Amino acid sequence: MQASGSDKPILGADNNALIALITVNLVVFTFIGFLKVVYYLSSISLEQFYMQIVHPSILYANLQILLHQPWTLFTYNWVHEGFWILLTNMIWLTAFGVVLQAANSNKHLFPIYFYSGILGGFVYILLGGNAPFMGAATSVMAIALAAVLLVPKHRLLQNIGGGIPLWVLGLGYFVVQCFSFMHLEWATIIASFIGASTGAIYIMLLNKGVDLGKWMHQLLHLVNNSLAPKK
Repeated sequence: MQASGSDKPILGADNNALIALITVNLVVFTFIGFLKVVYYLSSISLEQFYMQIVHPSILYANLQILLHQPWTLFTYNWVHEGFWILLTNMIWLTAFGVVLQAANSNKHLFPIYFYSGILGGFVYILLGGNAPFMGAATSVMAIALAAVLLVPKHRLLQNIGGGIPLWVLGLGYFVVQCFSFMHLEWATIIASFIGASTGAIYIMLLNKGVDLGKWMHQLLHLVNNSLAPKK
C-alpha cells in the first residue's frame, strides 16, 4: 500500500506535499491580507473588499451563488477567517502530516485534502447552511483520521516516557475540535465531520489496493514531463 522510501521527502524537497499544503494556505492568507490593506489605503470600504475578494472565494449553501461561483467548492478550504484559526489548522496539519510522511504516504496528503474539501462542501450545500463555509479544518481532520487509521501505534516524542501513541493525540484533537465547533451551526459541524470521513474512506480503499489519488499523481507526472526541458 505504501510507497517506497523515496516518498519520505526532506523539508525543502520539491515533492514535500506537506510543505506545499502549508505554503498554499499561508500564501492565500497573506495575499488576501495584502489586498485588504490595499483596499484600506485606497479608501475603499471593507464591505466592498468582502464582496469582491472574500465572498467569491468561500462557500455558501446557495445553488444560485454556486452556479455563478462554482470554483468556491475548490477554494473555500484554503481561505481562513483569522490568523489564529489558520495557525491552529497548520499546527495540526503539520502534526498529522509528518506522521503520514513517516509512513511513506506523503503523496496521499493532497488527495485526502482535496477529496475531503469536496465532500464536506457538497454536504454543507445539501444541508442548507446559513453561515459561509471556509477554512482547512475539514481537510485537516481528514488527514488526522487517515494518519490514526494508518499507523495508530506510531509514537510521538519517544524520548518522553516511551512516547505518546498517535491514537491518543488523535482522540485529543477530535475532542478539541468538538469543543471548537460548539458555537457553529449544525450544517457546518455535520459537513465538517462527514468531509473528514474521507480520510478513513481513503485509507480503507488504499488497503484494498484502490488509490483514489492515482489520477492526480499521473496528471502531475504528465505535467512535469511536458514542462521539463527537452534534451
